[in-house]
Amino acid sequence: FKPEKGADYKFFDRNIKELFQVGGTDIYIHKYMGPHDQGETNDATQPKRAIIDQMSIQDLLLLENRDRKYDKDIYELRGVYNVQDTDFDLTQFGLFLSNDMLYMTFHMNEMVEIMGRRLMPGDVLELPHLRDSLLLNADKKAINKYYVVNDANRGAEGFSQTWYPHIWRVKLSPLTDSQEYYDILGDSKDENSLKNDISTYKAEYNISDAIVEAADAEDPTGTSLVDHLFGYDYATSGGIVNKDNTYTHGENINSGDQFPSSPNQGDYFIRTDLNFSIFFRAIPVPLTTA
Repeated sequence: FKPEKGADYKFFDRNIKELFQVGGTDIYIHKYMGPHDQGETNDATQPKRAIIDQMSIQDLLLLENRDRKYDKDIYELRGVYNVQDTDFDLTQFGLFLSNDMLYMTFHMNEMVEIMGRRLMPGDVLELPHLRDSLLLNADKKAINKYYVVNDANRGAEGFSQTWYPHIWRVKLSPLTDSQEYYDILGDSKDENSLKNDISTYKAEYNISDAIVEAADAEDPTGTSLVDHLFGYDYATSGGIVNKDNTYTHGENINSGDQFPSSPNQGDYFIRTDLNFSIFFRAIPVPLTTA
């Protein structure tokens, strides 16, 4: 180690850069520029800095940047990572994708020369070599894989004999359809937007609508389904109370802002003077002796 980066450092750095050029793959970088300017606001959680950049925080209370701004220019770097199989695991909570995290390395000095800074959490990486062009739907466009940088640091394997680092290592996770990446995904109203190509929101809406339609078909009147309950009896259980203070089987229920003075055992009463109506039933109170 020497305090100055001399000829040895430059020699190692050129060789390592060449290794990335020869053995790496093209990676398109969507550079995070910071949160969008929220304009004049009295909200204390919004950034007050004169210049909003990647070091600004949009919401100082929750410490998150929901409205992220990305550079319109796409930067191209050479990256290296270990390709691994991605398998789906069926568990009691559903179908989950395992091994979906990637660890990718880049040449540090080349990255700074091209981007102006090192990769940081929030940057989005586009992998063109994972482009899926054999979709079942021939009308669908082939799309690249998108990943988000979750963490970044100097790779342990990137230190040369001069004890200086040359490699930048980032931790990646798949891009999700969320508010943070609106600049990249675009608007769903645009048929040519990336959101319509990679997002599953339409399928999720269709599933939700199908569930609601099935529920309406099974229970068109909006009453509780009790036919499957063994020994259920409206007369003893009180039945179901409707908004008009009647049972589903037609019995009227007394209501008011005060309890009746002399209720009979088993009578029902609805208090309407509370924040919300509460259904009561009169029960006998055992007498106690001193």
